[in-house]
Amino acid sequence: MSCPGFGELNIPSSRAFWDDCEEDEFENVEPAEKLQLKFDDSEAVNPIASEHMIIIESPHIAHFASSALLQDMKRICKIPAKDSALYWQPSKLQLLAILEDDLTKSGEVTELLIPYARLAKKVTTLTLKPKVDYKSEEINKYVDEIGIVRSVGPNLANVQELEAPNFIAGVAAGIASWRDQEQTPINAYVIYTDKLPLDGTAAQPVLKLLQKIGLSCNSSYVPARKDSSYLYM
Repeated sequence: MSCPGFGELNIPSSRAFWDDCEEDEFENVEPAEKLQLKFDDSEAVNPIASEHMIIIESPHIAHFASSALLQDMKRICKIPAKDSALYWQPSKLQLLAILEDDLTKSGEVTELLIPYARLAKKVTTLTLKPKVDYKSEEINKYVDEIGIVRSVGPNLANVQELEAPNFIAGVAAGIASWRDQEQTPINAYVIYTDKLPLDGTAAQPVLKLLQKIGLSCNSSYVPARKDSSYLYM
């Protein structure tokens, strides 16, 4: 008996619906490949104990990170979520995870980074989201704001806490939730920005917050140049 199709009534002979399907239909189904970190150096496969682990998650973050954030940092491994990677700053004992927003893999990637978060004395997460995602009864107050900076839980002074119904998701949220459950220090932030990918203006609130939390970074950002015209000469 084959699996029932649409448009017909089929009463299974037992409460186990799939028992009525042909067993050989599932024999050739291969298990999903398990995600893994891809290390640049075989000696670096063990999790590193850091003073401060910083996780930045956003769409289109790779160029901003490489241009403004990665001074004196060495890439440890690629993270299996689009153009994402984990970096190490030995002089400050800092880990920096740059994550391209990819919710389809966030659970598995969170599991891969938990060993590093477990060994870190302090963890800070930053999520970048488009400004149109921000919900507020006083939304008109923020029309001229380049970026709306919020904290998730108690954090640095002068950073307002994120209001419901706003929320964060992805790896940053997963690591923050795990650290909170473990009752270990966690600072989580979200910036709702006017422009993604970031341009020079939209990058300013991001750079200021990163400097405030102790990450060495440039004071400005010059985005990648794009062709202004597609006309043929």
